[in-house]
Amino acid sequence: MELRHLRYFLAVVDEGSITRGAHTVRVAQPSLSRQLRQLEEEIGEPLFDRSSGRARLTVAGQVFVPLARDLVGRADRASAIMRGLADPDHVRLRLAAPETTVADVIAPFLASLTAAVPLVDVQEALPAAVYAQVLAGAADVGVSSVPPPRDLSSRLIVHFPIWAYVRPEHRWARRRSVSITDLAEERLVLLGPEHGSRRQLDAAMADAGTSYAIAAETNVPQVAQAFAASGRGVAVVSDDSRYGLHGVRIRAGGSGELRVPLFGTWDASHYEADAIAALIDELTAYAQERY
Repeated sequence: MELRHLRYFLAVVDEGSITRGAHTVRVAQPSLSRQLRQLEEEIGEPLFDRSSGRARLTVAGQVFVPLARDLVGRADRASAIMRGLADPDHVRLRLAAPETTVADVIAPFLASLTAAVPLVDVQEALPAAVYAQVLAGAADVGVSSVPPPRDLSSRLIVHFPIWAYVRPEHRWARRRSVSITDLAEERLVLLGPEHGSRRQLDAAMADAGTSYAIAAETNVPQVAQAFAASGRGVAVVSDDSRYGLHGVRIRAGGSGELRVPLFGTWDASHYEADAIAALIDELTAYAQERY
């Protein structure tokens, strides 16, 4: 099974037709069609149903797509690793982090870096899924609010404040902080239970012996603030303010203000473990200075 055949197959899948796929990989259409048939003969199953004049995936083709992506991805990653070993100045790292962390922390941090540090490709993932990507080799470094597993190296980057966001006309708009019991009197717009701000809120509510009413729930922090801006309730999130909302800190009894930790994690056996640790150190310095 040749790697180029897999790339041709995926190009047709992604482009939706053999003609556009051939254009993408810069191969003449008759040649690409012939090589796709060679791939099908090698696999022993037709990957496309051509009876309608269009290249529609068969059941076997649908099963084969993720396998082909995995094989091509592994090959590309192996090439990138060897290029990095041969030329350390051109190391490229893959970083997985939640959407809010990417928008509010990772992207601004990357904008502050110089060309002397490794290039970083960023991919978004839910907080609970970040470490799975690192463990599976789909990411070189993970940044998440979820406590990291023991089999990964990790460092605490920073504790982010969790905010109660309200509209300018809300009774809290001139306040700097509110208590957990104050918050329990409002209808709340919350992220799902897998998010760090929600976990911290739930724990603080339980410690205070109280509970809350949910006005809306979403997995997108920007949407939570949008709901608050439309008057649906008080948004409890850790990302930066949007839509003209006023942020109020949340007091959590003897533990002080409600905050969510952010961890950086990587595999200690990674071939660029030193470069990753240095990157996390820079990210930590940046985040602590900003927050």
